[in-house]
Amino acid sequence: MIKIVIDSTAYPTDEEIKEMDLTIVPLYVTSNKGIYRERVDISDEEFYKRLKDGEEFSRSQPSTNDFVEAYKPLIEQGHEIVSIHISSILSGTVNAANAAKEILGTDKITVIDSKSTSVNLLYKVIKAFELIKNGATREKIKDEIEKMHPKVHGFFLPMNIDLLIKGGRISHLQGKITTALKLYFLLYLNEGRIDLYKFGRTRNGSKEELIKIAKDISQKRRGIERIDTIFSANDEEGEEFRKRVEDEFGLPVKKYRIGPVLGTHLGLESIGISFTTKE
Repeated sequence: MIKIVIDSTAYPTDEEIKEMDLTIVPLYVTSNKGIYRERVDISDEEFYKRLKDGEEFSRSQPSTNDFVEAYKPLIEQGHEIVSIHISSILSGTVNAANAAKEILGTDKITVIDSKSTSVNLLYKVIKAFELIKNGATREKIKDEIEKMHPKVHGFFLPMNIDLLIKGGRISHLQGKITTALKLYFLLYLNEGRIDLYKFGRTRNGSKEELIKIAKDISQKRRGIERIDTIFSANDEEGEEFRKRVEDEFGLPVKKYRIGPVLGTHLGLESIGISFTTKE
């Protein structure tokens, strides 16, 4: 049987983890108080509380040994593995997974660069699970996930750009201009990169712009198949935005909380929207 291994930045719900029988290899966040595996040694709630209190965090990828420990028991049980991970442009996680595969000397593992993260990554995990249920091979799963790349879209509205500057996701010059003009960044998770998409003038206006962007793209790509929202520590705002998106598109919408790793860049009050188009 084919089993799915993912990293923690897909942020599946507990129900999704159980349903898809996922093995999760966590990324790490680090502060001057220690090193923590995301959602293992530090919960979302604790991380955001400490971030709010001014503690500074950075992030790092899993080690090769982390992947060896995840893969080995599955291989010994006779399973094949599809291992799907955060974009190689954003993290070295895929490299660590491939190194573990080499150490184990097996041809039973297929490592896939999702060219995404967060809900965009989760969509590809869900696709892999559906394909496995239908009897697809690892090669077929990899091929189908790669075909998804141009159909999966993610946009983020971070509240505090200082974390993005510290993390190297935007330049100091961009940050100064944005702060001086009191603008908001709208970021696009684009083929593995996080790019500046456009500026917004107000917080509420920027959230409406996220919806407009999704509508514009869906019209060009023959419509939306699925759409969901993203939040960080701002649960109430996240729920309001989820309902707004659900009402606007007439589709069921889930909201997913990003954890500590992406929280180190997007901060306490991020809002996002992810969706898949028909083409």
